[in-house]
Amino acid sequence: MTTSTPFGRWASPLRPGDVASAKVSLSQLCSDGAALYWLESRPAEEGRVVLVRAEGGRLSDHSPGGVSIRSRVHEYGGGAMCLVPQQAPGSFAYVAQDDQQVWICAGARPRALGTPAPPGRTYRHGGLSASADGDWVLAVREIHAQGRSRPERRVVALGTRAGLATESTLLTGHDFFSTPRLHPSGDRMAVVVWGHPDMPWDASSVVVTAIARVNDPVSGHDRLASAGVPWTVAGGPDESVGQPAWQRDGSLRFVSDRHGWWQPHLHPGDDRGEAPKRLTDVAAEFHGPDWVLGQSTMDEVADGTLVARMASQGRHTLVSFTGTAGRPQTIEQPCVSIAALCAHAGGLAYIGATPDTAPNVWLLPWPPAAPAPAAPRPLRPVPPGGIRPDDVARAEPFALIGRSGRPVFGALYRPTLHGTTGPAGARPPLVVWCHGGPTSSAEDGLDPGLQFFTTRGLAVATVDYAGSTGYGRAHRCALWGLWGVADAEDCQDSARYLADRGDVDGARMAIRGGSAGALTALNALAAGEGFRAAVSWYGVTDLLGLAATTHDFEAHYMDRLVGPLPGSRQLYVDRSPAAQAAAMGGSVLLLQGDEDAVVPPAQAEHMRQALNAAGVDCELRYFKGEGHGFRRADTLAACYAAELGFYRRVLGI
Repeated sequence: MTTSTPFGRWASPLRPGDVASAKVSLSQLCSDGAALYWLESRPAEEGRVVLVRAEGGRLSDHSPGGVSIRSRVHEYGGGAMCLVPQQAPGSFAYVAQDDQQVWICAGARPRALGTPAPPGRTYRHGGLSASADGDWVLAVREIHAQGRSRPERRVVALGTRAGLATESTLLTGHDFFSTPRLHPSGDRMAVVVWGHPDMPWDASSVVVTAIARVNDPVSGHDRLASAGVPWTVAGGPDESVGQPAWQRDGSLRFVSDRHGWWQPHLHPGDDRGEAPKRLTDVAAEFHGPDWVLGQSTMDEVADGTLVARMASQGRHTLVSFTGTAGRPQTIEQPCVSIAALCAHAGGLAYIGATPDTAPNVWLLPWPPAAPAPAAPRPLRPVPPGGIRPDDVARAEPFALIGRSGRPVFGALYRPTLHGTTGPAGARPPLVVWCHGGPTSSAEDGLDPGLQFFTTRGLAVATVDYAGSTGYGRAHRCALWGLWGVADAEDCQDSARYLADRGDVDGARMAIRGGSAGALTALNALAAGEGFRAAVSWYGVTDLLGLAATTHDFEAHYMDRLVGPLPGSRQLYVDRSPAAQAAAMGGSVLLLQGDEDAVVPPAQAEHMRQALNAAGVDCELRYFKGEGHGFRRADTLAACYAAELGFYRRVLGI
């Protein structure tokens, strides 16, 4: 029996607390051949990040009790753990969130690696990797010094055993480093480098430097040292690279967008005169923006086949490369959003989400095309408080040509709840979701937060506006000089497209976003083209204020997105939501952490004051102890409840 209930008032089985508990983030999947390991960020434990070990169907917490593993290099971190081979089984190194020191667990109590920072300085570490012999852990070190406005970064090698040098510096001379990887022989290192004013997805390079193990005559200890001038394998002012890794045959694998898409390339790794070889010319992305260190979306399985995540038209697939250049072969599996993968026990493991299940760790036997292939299976139990498959709203892709002539990509999620329908002849309210970054993208895998609204009778549309990744370099660069305009226009055009098509109620539309996505949402509200409300999660509202206070990683990000200062000062003012408060003919909800180092709380307060002065309905909620990106279950639950109540009030539902 089907019941007719007003949109927005459906009896959803998802409570705010259920959504908060389900927002477990999985990352850094790796294998030692016998067991799998990954990091879990747990809202129920106030965002604590735990290393989980899976072997023989049994899952256990593998990191020390009470420790949270998280890097703060570039503020966003990444690469906060690595396995350490040739030591006790299950040995690993990690970055402790509280002190940013590198620690090792090798069959005994954790012990610190490296030397403490001298007085007046603090260290942060990330991008960890280990040498094949387990003697060294490589790390990107970020050095913050009193009296200096910018940190210094370098690649360091930290000795893991007695009789080895405590630490040594392997590479300096660049503003930024990512993903240092030693060749299995230990005689060379590959690393990604870039410098201001570039972001790594705009312009970066893969460099290789010779490495030698030398003896220090003073201490008598062996250490690693650079043994030559670094040389560039790929990259430059119009090329983005990433994910350097050494193949088993000794060649160097990496991704490059020199042909317009992030595609895999191979290089001999020891021949400076040979050009990299592209593995495929398919117009698809095999990499994402390096907001965090240590991204890994491809690996070699036991038989030497290269397996990779491929992004095309907003959807992820698994593919394999079985020969020379050409089109990769699709691997059948259920996930549409894939975050990481690694070879494991002769097969493959990956982190992925299906249209109706949240991200999980999946095992795929190899080869997948055997006469009777086994289906991939998830390792983590499904958390309580889930929803039935017939309650799940699934992505319906759409594409249009916006007012500028640019292509706009998105997905519509219709209100869905078994046994429930809206009133006859009525259309549902719409909430447009703006992803962050703005160099990011929407994904089709199950998001419990999105389903929280669709199961209550609201339609949701995700939009991959100009600047989004997953559609090639040209689409990614389409936002240059137009941040705050092109992105907002694409979201406005998408909402109007869906309303004109009859899918949603054009008189009851809202828009929301986090961080950079909140700037998009607020500017779209100020445009006065149909939105009645906007919700900002830790959002950017004052570009000049952001330029004055932002951290070093993003210090020049806006040079391309808006324009360099001081010449573009007026553009910074014009594009700021706070300067457009009087034009906002709707209501605003601001959700802000009080310890946000990326978008400081002063931004939210400035926005509230501007809206109050303009007589615009505004509510600001602060959350104690939260930074940029909420991690605690109580915070997330409060935010979803507040957002739902806000929509019901301002959209009249």
